[in-house]
Amino acid sequence: MHFDTQEQQLQADLLWAVTSADMMQLGNLPEAADLHSFADSPALESLTQWLHNQDHSTALTKLIKERQPSRLGIYYEALWQYVFEHYPGFQLICQNLPITNNSRTLGEMDFVYFCKLRQQHVHLETAVKFYLGDPEFKAPHTPNKSAQIWSQWIGPGCKDRLDIKLLKMLNKQTRLASTPEGLQRLEQLGITHVLREICLKGCFFYPLNGTCPPPPHNHPQHGSGYWLPQQDINLLQDKANSWHIMKKEQWLAPVTLPESSTPLTLNDLESDITLRLASNPFPIMVANMQPDVSGYQGSGYQESGRYFITPDDWPQPL
Repeated sequence: MHFDTQEQQLQADLLWAVTSADMMQLGNLPEAADLHSFADSPALESLTQWLHNQDHSTALTKLIKERQPSRLGIYYEALWQYVFEHYPGFQLICQNLPITNNSRTLGEMDFVYFCKLRQQHVHLETAVKFYLGDPEFKAPHTPNKSAQIWSQWIGPGCKDRLDIKLLKMLNKQTRLASTPEGLQRLEQLGITHVLREICLKGCFFYPLNGTCPPPPHNHPQHGSGYWLPQQDINLLQDKANSWHIMKKEQWLAPVTLPESSTPLTLNDLESDITLRLASNPFPIMVANMQPDVSGYQGSGYQESGRYFITPDDWPQPL
């Protein structure tokens, strides 16, 4: 996977990583007691102004080229690394801090940083996820009703589910700092207490030809789209007849295309999707494009909605 280092795309992804809506609001859950969302940080307003007002192109491009991320999650992590290394209101203490018991690794803390506004150390866990809702899917051994409904939200590759990710984040990842091993490791860094913080961004894709309830405790402004099996692609006929097949490195911020680009017609899209799924039966994200009339990006096209087109037999058993 090659991540685009064009300045416009990088800066749009950076702003999206920090300011887009969370996927979930977990504060009412017993497991989330004392767990804060980065979206509620008192530093967010100043950080957002800094993101808008400063030129990040040179330093951000340099970081992405140095890290050469091979997966979307690593790219997303690199965007947050840039924030902690350059925003003057934060001091990065450590990143991917391993917590071990003898030779066994218990986990890693994504970021430990010092927030100058709060005058406190913070342990932040970050993640970016994309889930497709399938109300017919039934997962075994879910611990409660919320987790049962969460399990109906499945990653495009059928190797991940919302319930698995949330329970891991709530019960393990965000609790590493309070384990005896985590406390000892932090004490070695001169830290006696950290706030627990989470930042889970991404998008929920609802079935285009059907209904699926949103996951319990979802954020009301969460990113959303639709998914449909390949055999139902004709359901897209009422959309603008301009389409773009999204590379995985384009999955974060809304995509824009220059005037010189030629979006696909629906017929072209259907032919291309057929060839791609025949060689690699992995769901494909596409964007419906509209002419950009804002004037902000100049002429061209801007994303008006995104969709996953899946093999007809999706999802495969997890």
